[in-house]
Amino acid sequence: MNLINVLKIGVACAALVFSYWIGVQQGRESEELKNARLEIQVLKSTIQGFRLKQTNDAVALSELRIAESASRDELDRMRHQLAEIERLSKNNTDRERNRCLRLAVRYKEVVGRADRAIKFCAENHK
Repeated sequence: MNLINVLKIGVACAALVFSYWIGVQQGRESEELKNARLEIQVLKSTIQGFRLKQTNDAVALSELRIAESASRDELDRMRHQLAEIERLSKNNTDRERNRCLRLAVRYKEVVGRADRAIKFCAENHK
């Protein structure tokens, strides 16, 4: 064997090792890219889930505000009626009854607020 043949074999071996090393690097990069894409998909689905929950919370809050407004209107109507009844009351028995009715209105208001809060929590914090 002469020196040129040994040199050719050495260059061929070096090229072989170099190409093997390049292939390994590309394989690693390809695997990392695959893992990164998977992670991106998981993050996108998580974000989508949070957006959906945020939308549901916003809708529930809007419905709660509408219900609270309707309840407030009903309570104002009841108070107005009580004021009218109290204005027309003539004796202590009527006044006592009116006081009980006022307490009933306050009770209804408090219970309504508590019911709405419990319903909101039950629907949105499962």
